[in-house]
Amino acid sequence: MTQHPPTARGRSQARNAAIIQKLAHSMMRLGVAALPRNYELIYEALSGQIPQLSRDLAALGPEPTQDALDELGIKHKLIGHSALTADRARAEAQQALGELTMMLGDTLARKHAFNGQLKRFAARLASDPVATMSEFADEAAQLRDAAGLLMNEETALRAAIEMHSQRLSELEGDLEESRMALTRDRLTGLPNQTALSKRLAAVFDQPSGQSASLVLAAVEGLRDLGEQHGGALAQKVLSDLATIFRKTIKKNDFVARIGPQEFAFVCNDVTAENAEAIARRIHQSVAELAITPPGRAFTCETLSLSAGIALTPAATSAAELLGQAELALTAARAHGGIRVYSSDIEKASGRAYVPDAA
Repeated sequence: MTQHPPTARGRSQARNAAIIQKLAHSMMRLGVAALPRNYELIYEALSGQIPQLSRDLAALGPEPTQDALDELGIKHKLIGHSALTADRARAEAQQALGELTMMLGDTLARKHAFNGQLKRFAARLASDPVATMSEFADEAAQLRDAAGLLMNEETALRAAIEMHSQRLSELEGDLEESRMALTRDRLTGLPNQTALSKRLAAVFDQPSGQSASLVLAAVEGLRDLGEQHGGALAQKVLSDLATIFRKTIKKNDFVARIGPQEFAFVCNDVTAENAEAIARRIHQSVAELAITPPGRAFTCETLSLSAGIALTPAATSAAELLGQAELALTAARAHGGIRVYSSDIEKASGRAYVPDAA
Protein backbone atom coordinates (compact mmCIF):
# COMPACT_ATOMS: atom_id res chain seq x y z
CA MET A 1 0.00 0.00 0.00
CA THR A 2 1.43 3.36 -1.01
CA GLN A 3 1.90 5.81 1.87
CA HIS A 4 1.60 9.48 1.05
CA PRO A 5 3.49 12.09 3.07
CA PRO A 6 1.28 14.19 5.34
CA THR A 7 -0.01 17.42 3.81
CA ALA A 8 0.61 20.85 5.34
CA ARG A 9 -3.00 20.83 6.54
CA GLY A 10 -2.52 17.42 8.15
CA ARG A 11 0.66 18.51 9.87
CA SER A 12 -1.08 21.64 11.13
CA GLN A 13 -3.99 19.61 12.51
CA ALA A 14 -1.60 17.20 14.24
CA ARG A 15 0.33 20.11 15.73
CA ASN A 16 -2.86 21.77 16.97
CA ALA A 17 -4.04 18.52 18.52
CA ALA A 18 -0.72 18.16 20.35
CA ILE A 19 -0.99 21.74 21.63
CA ILE A 20 -4.54 21.18 22.91
CA GLN A 21 -3.49 17.96 24.63
CA LYS A 22 -0.55 19.71 26.29
CA LEU A 23 -2.81 22.56 27.42
CA ALA A 24 -5.37 20.17 28.88
CA HIS A 25 -2.66 18.24 30.73
CA SER A 26 -1.11 21.41 32.15
CA MET A 27 -4.47 22.78 33.28
CA MET A 28 -5.39 19.49 34.92
CA ARG A 29 -2.04 19.37 36.72
CA LEU A 30 -2.51 22.92 38.03
CA GLY A 31 -6.15 22.38 38.92
CA VAL A 32 -7.22 25.20 36.58
CA ALA A 33 -10.86 25.36 35.53
CA ALA A 34 -11.59 24.70 31.85
CA LEU A 35 -12.65 28.27 31.07
CA PRO A 36 -11.90 29.83 27.67
CA ARG A 37 -9.88 32.65 29.22
CA ASN A 38 -7.83 30.12 31.21
CA TYR A 39 -6.98 28.20 28.02
CA GLU A 40 -5.69 31.42 26.50
CA LEU A 41 -3.67 32.32 29.59
CA ILE A 42 -2.04 28.88 29.94
CA TYR A 43 -1.32 28.74 26.20
CA GLU A 44 0.37 32.16 26.23
CA ALA A 45 2.39 31.19 29.29
CA LEU A 46 3.52 27.86 27.81
CA SER A 47 4.34 29.34 24.41
CA GLY A 48 6.97 31.59 26.00
CA GLN A 49 5.94 34.55 23.84
CA ILE A 50 5.31 36.57 27.00
CA PRO A 51 8.25 35.64 29.26
CA GLN A 52 6.99 37.71 32.18
CA LEU A 53 3.61 35.96 32.07
CA SER A 54 5.40 32.60 32.25
CA ARG A 55 7.33 33.77 35.31
CA ASP A 56 4.24 35.25 36.96
CA LEU A 57 2.27 32.03 36.47
CA ALA A 58 5.12 29.94 37.90
CA ALA A 59 5.25 32.26 40.93
CA LEU A 60 1.63 31.39 41.76
CA GLY A 61 2.69 27.83 42.53
CA PRO A 62 0.50 24.73 42.28
CA GLU A 63 -3.30 25.09 42.18
CA PRO A 64 -3.51 28.87 41.63
CA THR A 65 -6.86 30.48 42.46
CA GLN A 66 -9.11 31.78 39.70
CA ASP A 67 -8.80 35.32 41.09
CA ALA A 68 -5.01 35.11 40.86
CA LEU A 69 -5.23 33.84 37.28
CA ASP A 70 -7.62 36.63 36.35
CA GLU A 71 -5.26 39.20 37.82
CA LEU A 72 -2.51 37.86 35.56
CA GLY A 73 -4.75 37.95 32.50
CA ILE A 74 -5.76 41.53 33.20
CA LYS A 75 -2.18 42.56 33.95
CA HIS A 76 -0.92 41.18 30.64
CA LYS A 77 -3.96 42.48 28.70
CA LEU A 78 -5.06 39.13 27.28
CA ILE A 79 -8.06 39.32 24.97
CA GLY A 80 -10.05 36.76 26.93
CA HIS A 81 -9.83 38.98 30.00
CA SER A 82 -11.03 42.16 28.30
CA ALA A 83 -14.57 41.57 29.54
CA LEU A 84 -13.29 41.30 33.13
CA THR A 85 -11.37 44.55 32.71
CA ALA A 86 -14.50 46.28 31.40
CA ASP A 87 -16.65 44.87 34.24
CA ARG A 88 -14.17 46.09 36.85
CA ALA A 89 -13.98 49.53 35.26
CA ARG A 90 -17.76 49.84 35.23
CA ALA A 91 -18.05 48.67 38.85
CA GLU A 92 -15.39 51.14 40.00
CA ALA A 93 -17.04 53.96 38.05
CA GLN A 94 -20.40 53.16 39.66
CA GLN A 95 -18.79 53.13 43.11
CA ALA A 96 -17.09 56.49 42.46
CA LEU A 97 -20.34 58.06 41.28
CA GLY A 98 -22.12 56.60 44.31
CA GLU A 99 -19.59 58.14 46.69
CA LEU A 100 -19.89 61.53 44.98
CA THR A 101 -23.69 61.32 45.15
CA MET A 102 -23.56 60.66 48.91
CA MET A 103 -21.09 63.49 49.53
CA LEU A 104 -23.16 65.87 47.44
CA GLY A 105 -26.31 64.85 49.32
CA ASP A 106 -24.63 65.46 52.71
CA THR A 107 -23.35 68.86 51.60
CA LEU A 108 -26.75 69.93 50.29
CA ALA A 109 -28.38 68.82 53.55
CA ARG A 110 -25.87 70.85 55.56
CA LYS A 111 -26.43 73.86 53.33
CA HIS A 112 -30.15 73.52 53.90
CA ALA A 113 -29.60 73.39 57.68
CA PHE A 114 -27.28 76.40 57.54
CA ASN A 115 -29.86 78.34 55.55
CA GLY A 116 -32.40 77.54 58.25
CA GLN A 117 -30.06 78.85 60.92
CA LEU A 118 -29.58 82.11 59.01
CA LYS A 119 -33.32 82.58 58.64
CA ARG A 120 -33.90 81.97 62.35
CA PHE A 121 -31.11 84.39 63.26
CA ALA A 122 -32.55 87.07 60.97
CA ALA A 123 -36.04 86.49 62.39
CA ARG A 124 -34.65 86.80 65.92
CA LEU A 125 -33.01 90.13 65.12
CA ALA A 126 -36.20 91.41 63.55
CA SER A 127 -38.44 90.35 66.43
CA ASP A 128 -36.08 91.25 69.29
CA PRO A 129 -33.80 94.14 68.26
CA VAL A 130 -32.76 94.74 71.86
CA ALA A 131 -31.30 91.25 72.42
CA THR A 132 -28.24 91.26 74.64
CA MET A 133 -24.81 91.31 73.08
CA SER A 134 -23.97 87.95 74.65
CA GLU A 135 -27.01 86.29 73.07
CA PHE A 136 -26.11 87.81 69.70
CA ALA A 137 -22.48 86.68 70.06
CA ASP A 138 -23.49 83.10 70.93
CA GLU A 139 -25.72 82.73 67.88
CA ALA A 140 -23.14 84.43 65.63
CA ALA A 141 -20.50 81.96 66.85
CA GLN A 142 -22.81 79.03 66.03
CA LEU A 143 -23.32 80.43 62.53
CA ARG A 144 -19.58 80.91 62.14
CA ASP A 145 -18.91 77.31 63.16
CA ALA A 146 -21.62 76.02 60.82
CA ALA A 147 -20.19 78.10 57.98
CA GLY A 148 -16.72 76.70 58.68
CA LEU A 149 -17.97 73.12 58.58
CA LEU A 150 -19.83 73.84 55.35
CA MET A 151 -16.71 75.30 53.73
CA ASN A 152 -14.67 72.29 54.82
CA GLU A 153 -17.24 69.93 53.34
CA GLU A 154 -17.32 71.88 50.07
CA THR A 155 -13.52 71.79 49.91
CA ALA A 156 -13.57 68.03 50.50
CA LEU A 157 -16.31 67.63 47.88
CA ARG A 158 -14.31 69.64 45.34
CA ALA A 159 -11.22 67.51 46.00
CA ALA A 160 -13.26 64.30 45.69
CA ILE A 161 -14.78 65.47 42.41
CA GLU A 162 -11.32 66.22 41.01
CA MET A 163 -9.94 62.87 42.22
CA HIS A 164 -12.86 60.84 40.90
CA SER A 165 -12.91 62.80 37.66
CA GLN A 166 -9.28 61.86 37.09
CA ARG A 167 -9.98 58.24 37.97
CA LEU A 168 -13.01 58.14 35.67
CA SER A 169 -10.81 59.41 32.85
CA GLU A 170 -8.35 56.61 33.60
CA LEU A 171 -11.19 54.07 33.63
CA GLU A 172 -12.40 55.43 30.30
CA GLY A 173 -8.91 54.82 28.96
CA ASP A 174 -8.96 51.27 30.37
CA LEU A 175 -12.31 50.61 28.67
CA GLU A 176 -11.01 51.96 25.37
CA GLU A 177 -7.92 49.79 25.73
CA SER A 178 -10.15 46.78 26.36
CA ARG A 179 -12.17 47.56 23.26
CA MET A 180 -8.97 47.94 21.26
CA ALA A 181 -7.70 44.62 22.60
CA LEU A 182 -10.67 42.87 21.01
CA THR A 183 -9.55 43.96 17.54
CA ARG A 184 -5.76 44.13 17.99
CA ASP A 185 -3.07 41.47 18.10
CA ARG A 186 -1.27 41.92 21.39
CA LEU A 187 2.21 40.90 20.20
CA THR A 188 2.40 43.00 17.03
CA GLY A 189 -0.18 45.74 17.53
CA LEU A 190 -1.67 44.80 14.15
CA PRO A 191 -5.42 44.27 13.69
CA ASN A 192 -6.56 40.71 14.40
CA GLN A 193 -9.03 38.21 12.92
CA THR A 194 -12.03 40.13 14.30
CA ALA A 195 -10.81 43.34 12.69
CA LEU A 196 -10.23 41.49 9.40
CA SER A 197 -13.84 40.25 9.40
CA LYS A 198 -15.08 43.82 9.85
CA ARG A 199 -12.79 45.09 7.11
CA LEU A 200 -13.92 42.42 4.63
CA ALA A 201 -17.56 43.17 5.41
CA ALA A 202 -16.86 46.85 4.71
CA VAL A 203 -15.24 45.95 1.38
CA PHE A 204 -18.48 44.39 0.16
CA ASP A 205 -20.49 47.37 1.43
CA GLN A 206 -18.62 49.86 -0.76
CA PRO A 207 -19.84 50.89 -4.23
CA SER A 208 -19.51 48.28 -6.96
CA GLY A 209 -16.82 48.66 -9.57
CA GLN A 210 -13.96 48.87 -7.08
CA SER A 211 -11.91 45.68 -7.07
CA ALA A 212 -10.09 44.66 -3.91
CA SER A 213 -7.86 41.71 -3.14
CA LEU A 214 -7.36 39.57 -0.06
CA VAL A 215 -3.88 38.14 0.36
CA LEU A 216 -3.48 35.45 3.02
CA ALA A 217 0.18 34.84 3.83
CA ALA A 218 1.93 32.25 5.98
CA VAL A 219 5.43 33.02 7.21
CA GLU A 220 7.06 29.61 6.94
CA GLY A 221 9.51 28.74 9.69
CA LEU A 222 8.29 31.30 12.21
CA ARG A 223 6.75 28.71 14.52
CA ASP A 224 9.86 26.52 14.41
CA LEU A 225 12.02 29.55 15.15
CA GLY A 226 10.15 30.18 18.40
CA GLU A 227 10.25 26.52 19.40
CA GLN A 228 14.01 26.23 18.79
CA HIS A 229 15.25 29.59 20.07
CA GLY A 230 12.60 30.78 22.51
CA GLY A 231 9.66 33.14 22.60
CA ALA A 232 11.75 36.30 23.00
CA LEU A 233 13.34 35.89 19.57
CA ALA A 234 10.01 34.96 17.98
CA GLN A 235 8.41 38.05 19.49
CA LYS A 236 11.20 40.27 18.13
CA VAL A 237 10.83 38.74 14.68
CA LEU A 238 7.06 39.27 14.82
CA SER A 239 7.63 42.92 15.70
CA ASP A 240 10.05 43.28 12.79
CA LEU A 241 7.59 41.62 10.43
CA ALA A 242 4.78 43.91 11.56
CA THR A 243 6.96 46.94 10.81
CA ILE A 244 7.92 45.55 7.40
CA PHE A 245 4.31 44.77 6.48
CA ARG A 246 3.08 48.23 7.47
CA LYS A 247 5.70 49.80 5.21
CA THR A 248 5.02 47.39 2.34
CA ILE A 249 1.36 48.29 1.79
CA LYS A 250 -0.28 51.59 0.85
CA LYS A 251 -1.64 53.90 3.53
CA ASN A 252 -5.29 52.98 2.94
CA ASP A 253 -4.65 49.24 2.66
CA PHE A 254 -4.94 46.84 5.58
CA VAL A 255 -2.78 44.21 7.26
CA ALA A 256 -3.73 41.91 10.14
CA ARG A 257 -2.20 39.05 12.08
CA ILE A 258 -4.74 36.24 12.06
CA GLY A 259 -2.72 33.30 13.38
CA PRO A 260 0.62 32.35 14.95
CA GLN A 261 2.36 32.76 11.60
CA GLU A 262 -0.51 33.87 9.35
CA PHE A 263 -1.21 37.39 8.11
CA ALA A 264 -3.87 38.94 5.91
CA PHE A 265 -3.62 41.91 3.55
CA VAL A 266 -6.58 43.74 2.04
CA CYS A 267 -5.57 45.91 -0.91
CA ASN A 268 -8.03 48.27 -2.56
CA ASP A 269 -8.52 49.06 -6.25
CA VAL A 270 -6.13 46.40 -7.60
CA THR A 271 -6.09 43.85 -10.39
CA ALA A 272 -4.85 40.28 -10.11
CA GLU A 273 -1.50 41.40 -11.52
CA ASN A 274 -1.27 44.20 -8.95
CA ALA A 275 -2.12 41.79 -6.13
CA GLU A 276 0.56 39.33 -7.28
CA ALA A 277 3.11 42.14 -7.43
CA ILE A 278 2.20 43.16 -3.88
CA ALA A 279 2.49 39.54 -2.70
CA ARG A 280 5.90 39.19 -4.38
CA ARG A 281 7.05 42.38 -2.67
CA ILE A 282 5.93 41.03 0.69
CA HIS A 283 7.60 37.69 -0.10
CA GLN A 284 10.88 39.45 -0.92
CA SER A 285 10.81 41.58 2.23
CA VAL A 286 10.38 38.47 4.39
CA ALA A 287 13.18 36.63 2.60
CA GLU A 288 15.55 39.57 3.15
CA LEU A 289 14.96 39.63 6.92
CA ALA A 290 18.14 38.30 8.54
CA ILE A 291 17.57 36.68 11.95
CA THR A 292 20.42 36.15 14.38
CA PRO A 293 19.58 33.55 17.06
CA PRO A 294 21.01 34.13 20.54
CA GLY A 295 24.61 32.96 20.91
CA ARG A 296 25.10 32.67 17.15
CA ALA A 297 26.43 36.07 16.15
CA PHE A 298 27.90 34.86 12.85
CA THR A 299 24.96 32.71 11.74
CA CYS A 300 21.74 34.10 10.32
CA GLU A 301 18.47 32.33 9.67
CA THR A 302 15.83 33.35 7.17
CA LEU A 303 12.13 32.82 6.67
CA SER A 304 10.01 32.31 3.60
CA LEU A 305 6.44 33.20 2.75
CA SER A 306 3.58 31.45 1.01
CA ALA A 307 0.60 33.50 -0.17
CA GLY A 308 -2.87 32.88 -1.51
CA ILE A 309 -4.77 35.62 -3.35
CA ALA A 310 -8.49 36.10 -3.96
CA LEU A 311 -10.23 39.04 -5.63
CA THR A 312 -13.67 40.50 -4.93
CA PRO A 313 -15.01 40.19 -8.52
CA ALA A 314 -14.91 36.40 -8.13
CA ALA A 315 -16.72 36.40 -4.76
CA THR A 316 -20.19 37.41 -3.65
CA SER A 317 -19.50 37.83 0.07
CA ALA A 318 -16.72 38.33 2.59
CA ALA A 319 -16.99 34.68 3.69
CA GLU A 320 -16.66 33.46 0.10
CA LEU A 321 -13.66 35.71 -0.53
CA LEU A 322 -11.97 34.40 2.62
CA GLY A 323 -12.68 30.80 1.63
CA GLN A 324 -11.17 31.35 -1.81
CA ALA A 325 -8.04 32.94 -0.34
CA GLU A 326 -7.67 30.02 2.07
CA LEU A 327 -7.84 27.55 -0.84
CA ALA A 328 -5.19 29.53 -2.72
CA LEU A 329 -2.97 29.64 0.38
CA THR A 330 -3.31 25.88 0.89
CA ALA A 331 -2.19 25.34 -2.72
CA ALA A 332 0.69 27.80 -2.25
CA ARG A 333 1.89 26.06 0.91
CA ALA A 334 1.70 22.65 -0.77
CA HIS A 335 3.64 23.69 -3.85
CA GLY A 336 5.49 26.80 -2.67
CA GLY A 337 5.28 30.41 -3.78
CA ILE A 338 2.21 32.51 -4.53
CA ARG A 339 -1.11 31.32 -5.92
CA VAL A 340 -4.15 33.24 -7.17
CA TYR A 341 -7.51 31.58 -6.59
CA SER A 342 -9.07 29.92 -9.61
CA SER A 343 -11.72 27.30 -10.26
CA ASP A 344 -8.91 24.82 -10.99
CA ILE A 345 -7.55 25.28 -7.45
CA GLU A 346 -11.02 24.67 -6.04
CA LYS A 347 -11.49 21.53 -8.12
CA ALA A 348 -8.08 20.21 -7.11
CA SER A 349 -8.85 20.77 -3.45
CA GLY A 350 -12.15 18.97 -3.61
CA ARG A 351 -13.71 21.85 -1.66
CA ALA A 352 -16.35 24.33 -2.68
CA TYR A 353 -17.80 27.32 -0.91
CA VAL A 354 -21.25 26.65 0.51
CA PRO A 355 -23.12 29.86 1.46
CA ASP A 356 -25.09 28.25 4.30
CA ALA A 357 -21.84 27.01 5.89
CA ALA A 358 -20.34 30.48 6.24
